[in-house]
Amino acid sequence: MDPLVVFECQKILPNRFALTLAAAARSRALNRGRAPRLDQPAAGTVDLALHEIAAGVFTQQELAPFLSDRTGSALLLPPATQYELRDSGPSKAAAAPVSRPRETVH
Repeated sequence: MDPLVVFECQKILPNRFALTLAAAARSRALNRGRAPRLDQPAAGTVDLALHEIAAGVFTQQELAPFLSDRTGSALLLPPATQYELRDSGPSKAAAAPVSRPRETVH
């Protein structure tokens, strides 16, 4: 593996975590039979995925799921402060784990 290819990839995807996700997704796609976009027959799927990203063969739409949101908004809603644990309504109590039966079943 060419260790310098990562620096070329970071010009396309500056966030190293997003780069890791994009390279892993492309490597899985190559393993599942997708056609490579570069001609490097001796390269493994991970190396090929990184070289494809570094070469800029993907459109912005293809990379959009891996690009960070500039607004900084959260992708997930914050958790609710109250949980429905009983029929009587919302509660802030935590649910206890289920107890094991006293009889041994063989």
